[in-house]
Amino acid sequence: MEPGDYVIDTDDDEPNLAVVLHHSETPIGEWVIEPEGGQRRAVAADNPDYDEDEPVVVVAFVESGLERHWPDWTGTEPADLYEGTQEAGVKLYHFPESRLRVLEEAEVTAVTEEGAVAMSDLQARLEDADWQTDLDDGVLTVGKMGEQYHIHPTGEVEGEGQVRGPLENIVAEYRN
Repeated sequence: MEPGDYVIDTDDDEPNLAVVLHHSETPIGEWVIEPEGGQRRAVAADNPDYDEDEPVVVVAFVESGLERHWPDWTGTEPADLYEGTQEAGVKLYHFPESRLRVLEEAEVTAVTEEGAVAMSDLQARLEDADWQTDLDDGVLTVGKMGEQYHIHPTGEVEGEGQVRGPLENIVAEYRN
């Protein structure tokens, strides 16, 4: 995981696209944040399910942070992103490394051009239609009629079978 990589928060059912700004060797148990109007605390305090020795990764969300407060960020070298976001007043977020998943280029393109899938809403719709569902690590695994599919936040559907076409049509309805 390097500066400039696009990532999503795997703990979020409907993750927003973020960019890695800084990958530290400092563990989440030692990295202290002081939010505006909040109390100083270690990153581990907000991530109790993660090992306190895990390294901190600093990110900014694309739509709500970078594009809103620093529209020209895309022309910046990855090594300069951290300093540039601070100068532009972009809100930074701190995560344990394993909580984030790096997106492949095709996933980033799909999310930025077409919008991500509203995974929680899609899951509810499929459950109402008697699909078996499991949302884990940002990927929705669904099954029906002995077939299983994996639906990514980008809308990509993995798996083969008779209901793939209708499933892809349903997924398309839930693209933001």
